[in-house]
Amino acid sequence: MRTNFGPSSESSSPQPQRLPVNPRRRKVAPEERKRVVRACNACNVRRVKCTGEQPCQRCHKASRQCEYPQQEKQKHSLKDELERLQQRCAALEAGFQAAAPDEATDFIAQLDQRRAVSHSNAPTFNSMSEELDEADSNHGRLLVDSYGVGRFFGETSGATFLDHLKQFMLTLVPLTFHPDSADGSSFVASVGSYQTYDSRPFPNPNVDPLWLPAQPDMASMLGELRAYIQDGNGEFVSGGIYWWGDLSNSPAPVTSSVSLSTMTSAEDSFRYLAFYHVSFALATSLGQSDLRRSDQHAGEAYFNRARKLLGNPLDIVRFTLSDVSVLALMGFYLIELNRRDAAYVHVSLAIHIAIMHGAFTACHDEASKRTFWTLYIMDRWLSVLMGRPPTIPDEAMRLPLPCDDGAMPPCAGLRAHIELSRISGYIVCETFKIAPRNYTPGYSALKVDKAVKMLVDWKSHLPQVLAADESADPAVLSLHLAANQLMVLTTRPILLAAVKQAVAERYMNGQWSLQQHAHITHIQACLEAAHGNLVLAERLRCKRKLLQAGLHFVFNAAVILFLEQILSASRSHPTPPSPDIATHGTKLEFAIRTFADESKTGTNYPRDCFKILQDLKALVHRYLSHSQVNLLHGSNASLGANAGAPGPQPAAQPGAEGQSKANSTEASPLYQEMRIWIQSDGLQLQNSLLI
Repeated sequence: MRTNFGPSSESSSPQPQRLPVNPRRRKVAPEERKRVVRACNACNVRRVKCTGEQPCQRCHKASRQCEYPQQEKQKHSLKDELERLQQRCAALEAGFQAAAPDEATDFIAQLDQRRAVSHSNAPTFNSMSEELDEADSNHGRLLVDSYGVGRFFGETSGATFLDHLKQFMLTLVPLTFHPDSADGSSFVASVGSYQTYDSRPFPNPNVDPLWLPAQPDMASMLGELRAYIQDGNGEFVSGGIYWWGDLSNSPAPVTSSVSLSTMTSAEDSFRYLAFYHVSFALATSLGQSDLRRSDQHAGEAYFNRARKLLGNPLDIVRFTLSDVSVLALMGFYLIELNRRDAAYVHVSLAIHIAIMHGAFTACHDEASKRTFWTLYIMDRWLSVLMGRPPTIPDEAMRLPLPCDDGAMPPCAGLRAHIELSRISGYIVCETFKIAPRNYTPGYSALKVDKAVKMLVDWKSHLPQVLAADESADPAVLSLHLAANQLMVLTTRPILLAAVKQAVAERYMNGQWSLQQHAHITHIQACLEAAHGNLVLAERLRCKRKLLQAGLHFVFNAAVILFLEQILSASRSHPTPPSPDIATHGTKLEFAIRTFADESKTGTNYPRDCFKILQDLKALVHRYLSHSQVNLLHGSNASLGANAGAPGPQPAAQPGAEGQSKANSTEASPLYQEMRIWIQSDGLQLQNSLLI
């Protein structure tokens, strides 16, 4: 049989052509075509096309009621329902973690194990709000000066931290107040107070605002000031960490024929002299006694001349952008006099004038740009010192960063100082929750970690000219001192909580180990920063006198080293002193000696710091060292008959007398306080980083 695999004759025949479209068929435009999703009941019964209106065209022509069937509810498949429930559970768990992070983990674990959760263990919003209110009530202190004037200081303020330390010492070592004793009782008895010059009125000597010193004296003072707080007279490779203005040229003498009425005219022709007078006031405060030949050459006289030239601070018509640098320099001078509240007001006024003139948006030259960034640095520094929100937020700063200019010093130091000031603003506002963007309880640990990381990253990205090596200039050393101080500031609440915990564990359980502490990394970072600052301060003091900021860093570092001594004394198994620990005494002696020297010629600030360090030294060595075992004495602080000796306490004697003694020990206020110390780690919600 023959099979034909070739194409058939039928397939090879031509395909039939499509018939032409009926010319009588009416074409419908696409926009007129309409597909109805639902037909009305009448059209549906009659199986005719419905137009979908209400009423439809057929029902309208027939004059009958047009009704549509009710729409059925959307049905979800089991898979869609499962995905919806999973997303909802994930959202609820995330919200639970944010609202109560301490309880959420255990609570969710119990649910996963299908265990019943008791009502007492489950967190409630009422308890959380009570804890939040308690934390808010402890944000900062209202401290009173020697004149009885109270001012608020936030948690970043050194005065607030000292007040926490005083309360700790007062609880641990109840003493009778002896003002002239050397046992530290005056320190613990000063809870709720602080030392400042702000409550004293400004000196108001009778001065001529147009008077100027001799030309050589002006050149000497401006050179001294430029060497200390600007660019080192052009010798700093870093370019310095501040820029106040032109300090290289002295003003021309004013002719004696100029009258006071001419000076106060609307033109303010001599207003520029205010910048030089406040510069001279600051230069005389640096310690050169040969520049103070008479009362006319005193810092108070120069400062009063600048005040008279500026006039009423509320007269906004007279204030211009040229006054911003004057007010900022006034703030720096007032900090040197320990008038921090007055400096806070002057710097805030300067910022508002700058904002009013749009200076934080754009500047016409590089010098003005650097001046306004220096004002920003001052604002952030005072915010840290006072524990208060900064005047201008970072979101309002549209001004470009300083850049190198051939006619000006390098900008590396100033740029690094600006970035460090931004980190300080984060620490004040977010880490310590003084002015957070979104207040959320329970996120303190994350904020501390982020602040520490920001400081570490800042230091790792510094250019080589800003390295703190042997060739570093004083401005670079001051910059690293400020960075270490921020590290101390961020982590010292955790250190103080660890000190409390160590002391309580030593006298209640007889054992404590730093290596097992949950936040040992932060504690070590705090101690390393404090040690580093004393080393840097000693190097800086060999080159020049320490300004108020440098003294502030030394004092805070010395306090941290005293707390470290308490930690070492509270360890259950003391280890032989390492070379680093052996140098603690040397570093502390340097700090005390520095304030002893400065107290002879400086303001009351170094004298107050010297007295506090002496008291702390007496308290630590006398009451918290290994040689002093009878620490907890006195009727108000007794933990029992054997509470004074470190180590495990013997069991209570059987019988009513032994049981009564045990009950009285556990009921004592100090026992209950120590129980709280053991449970606290410095990052709990109820403390919110506050000790």
